[in-house]
Amino acid sequence: METVCISFSAQAQGAANNVHGFKAPQGMTLVAVSVYPEAFTGTPTGFNVDVNVAGVAAVSAVAANTATTPGEWKARHYGGANDPVAVAVGQVVTVDVNFAGGTTPTADYDVQLFCLMGMV
Repeated sequence: METVCISFSAQAQGAANNVHGFKAPQGMTLVAVSVYPEAFTGTPTGFNVDVNVAGVAAVSAVAANTATTPGEWKARHYGGANDPVAVAVGQVVTVDVNFAGGTTPTADYDVQLFCLMGMV
């Protein structure tokens, strides 16, 4: 199966739900998530993202609390301990941005979703 990387990027993004998203053009299986925080403002003590499939949290709290130190989530397909996440054709996949602490925190970051095309 072919692995596809779906990338999102933001500058000065505050906490919010459904910041990024797409509608699955075909069935796919989410097997890894990478979060790379380039910089923070407002001095947060925590930063993470959730990946939702059809409005339900499928991957929760992928943490990347230190600038330039990536966080990751991996399914067993990539050496992790997590179950892969099935995404049916037409389902909406979204990314939430979350912070802990700080004063009006924001982040410059990149998020990559690695998917196997087709259902596993």
